[in-house]
Amino acid sequence: MNDYDSKRVSISNLRYKYELTMIFIALIVIFLFLCALILFLLFFLGAGVPEWIYGGLVGLMIPVFGFFMVRFMYWSSISEGVEITNEQLPEIYTIYYELAIEMGFNTKRLKLPKLYLVNGNGVMNAFASKCSLKRRYIVIHSDLLDLAYKFDEIDLIKFILAHELGHHKCGHTNIWRMILAPFLKPLYLDKSLTRTQEYTADRVALYYAPEGAMSMIYLFSGKYMGSKIDLEEYFNSIDLHDESIWLKLSNFLSDHPVGFRRMKVIKQAKENGTWDVHGKFF
Repeated sequence: MNDYDSKRVSISNLRYKYELTMIFIALIVIFLFLCALILFLLFFLGAGVPEWIYGGLVGLMIPVFGFFMVRFMYWSSISEGVEITNEQLPEIYTIYYELAIEMGFNTKRLKLPKLYLVNGNGVMNAFASKCSLKRRYIVIHSDLLDLAYKFDEIDLIKFILAHELGHHKCGHTNIWRMILAPFLKPLYLDKSLTRTQEYTADRVALYYAPEGAMSMIYLFSGKYMGSKIDLEEYFNSIDLHDESIWLKLSNFLSDHPVGFRRMKVIKQAKENGTWDVHGKFF
C-alpha cells in the first residue's frame, strides 16, 4: 500500500469523475435508438430502412464481433512476443505479481492477467485487453523495459503496470463496453469516453504506485532524453499554454489526455500528497 492512504479505496472512488457520466450518455443514446427502432418497425417499415438503423444495428452487434476479434488480437500480439513469468525476466514479474496481488487480482472474480513483452521498435507503449470473456492479458513494449534496465526506472514500470492493471480492475476491457463508442461517435464523444478511462487508470496508478509517476515524462520526451528534462521548466511551459483553446481542442479530440494534462495531474497529486486529483475533461 502506498503512503497516500492507509485504507484501500473502492473502484468507484478510483474512477475519474466523468467516466460514469460518459457511460450514462452512451446508454441513453442506445435507449433512444432502440425506441426509434421500435417506432420505425411499427409505423414506417414500408418506407424503406434508413441508414441510421443499419449503423445502430452494427453497433449493437459489436460485442459479438468483439468476442472473436479479441481472440485474434491476443494471438497476433503474443505470437510476436515473450511471456514474462517467474522464470522469464523474474525481476519484472515479481514487481508485476506483487502489485497485482495488492490490487486484488489472482482471485476467482479477478484472475491474474498474463504479461507479455513485445518489440516496441522505438514506440513506448503498453496496453490491456482480453483474450476471452474472463481471461485478461497485458502487453508492454520492450522500449519501456529498456528504461528499467538501462536507466533504473523500475518505479516507472511499476506505475505503467498499475495503470494497465487499473484498466482491468475498473472493467475497461469488458467486451460489453465495445458497444458504447459507436453510439457516442455521432456526438463526437467516443474519444472522450476512452479519455476518461485513461484518467481513471492514471488515478489507479497514482494510488498503487505513485513513486514512478513523475517519470512519465519519458513518454513525452523519449527514453534517452527523459533524464535530461528539467521538470520545473517543463511545468512552467505548461502554465503558459494551459488555457489555450487549441490545447483544449487537442485534448478533446484525443483518446488519451494529452501529455500536458497528464503531467499536470501528476504534479498536483504529488504536491497535494494525494492520488485523488481529477484532470480536466476539456
